[in-house]
Amino acid sequence: MGQEFTFTVDKRLLIRSWSDDMSELTGEKKSAVLGKKYYNVFPRIMSGDHDCLLSVIEKKKKKVSLKGYRFYCPHDRIHADVSIEPLTDKKGVKRVSGVKGVKVSLSNISYCSKAENLHIARRFIDIGKTASSLAHGVRSPLNAIKGAVVYLSERYQQDPALVEFAGIMKEEIARLDNFISRFLSTSLAGASHSPVDVNAVVKKIEIFTSFQSQAHKIDAHYEYGKIPKVMANAFQLEQAILNIVNNAIEAMGSGGQLKVRTRMENHSQPRSILLEVSDTGSGILEANHDAALVAKRTRGRGFGLFITREVLQSYGGSMEINSKKDGGTVARLYLPVQGKKGTDVRNR
Repeated sequence: MGQEFTFTVDKRLLIRSWSDDMSELTGEKKSAVLGKKYYNVFPRIMSGDHDCLLSVIEKKKKKVSLKGYRFYCPHDRIHADVSIEPLTDKKGVKRVSGVKGVKVSLSNISYCSKAENLHIARRFIDIGKTASSLAHGVRSPLNAIKGAVVYLSERYQQDPALVEFAGIMKEEIARLDNFISRFLSTSLAGASHSPVDVNAVVKKIEIFTSFQSQAHKIDAHYEYGKIPKVMANAFQLEQAILNIVNNAIEAMGSGGQLKVRTRMENHSQPRSILLEVSDTGSGILEANHDAALVAKRTRGRGFGLFITREVLQSYGGSMEINSKKDGGTVARLYLPVQGKKGTDVRNR
């Protein structure tokens, strides 16, 4: 039997109980709906001109079942099997004084796509609020980090690896500071684009995460295919890829294998660069449900996945995640190689 969503009302149609599943389905918390008319927070269940719940209460009907009942939501529809049954006492017998209310159960729900889009939009708002607070608060510690990097690079000039790493950090700090300056007035679509070497971006990430991989005893392997440049914003693209690589490293904890590779996907339309990141971590349940997964994961790596997907979509690309519990995760990022006018941007 599939998932069932339930709530109960009294004879005045005031909500008396509201399951956690109903809260998830409607976005309405139990504390906010108790004592309200059910049709003020949920589509009214009608048969012709009559409210089905009220008919069961007033006419003392037995259980009423509505197969494939059609609800309406903005610009779309939802279908569900609806069961309406009178409340009974502990022995299952109707109270002698009459029906005091009904229990409503919903199952086999066909979700409204617009409602799902609304849920995703709310997640965008949450991300925006969080990101805005972060942008305002990050500048002071960022300047302190910049000073520390400059000091270390000058103090340990004899260490080539540290000097190279410090150089990348200084460049990233400068780009992050510039990004923060434009953050509140710039959208993904409005960011400046230029020819970007994806392999060079991934190579920088390989160096940048190497210390982290070594500290976690992770065997990291990178393969670089022959790929063209793409029109993109280098900072956005780097952050999108870094989110996925960091997710993979964090998922494995201590030990494991990280594989990152780039190659052309010539059979796709349009022709795309494929960046594949795989790990041997614990996996994610139902991770193949792309948009739903990203929208519903509110803790841990949820924001990173969400932002990466939006960056890719802003370039006409996409993201796929395939995962099995205790079987690792494979993330595939597809990035079209066409420029704004439909022409490839070739390496020169």
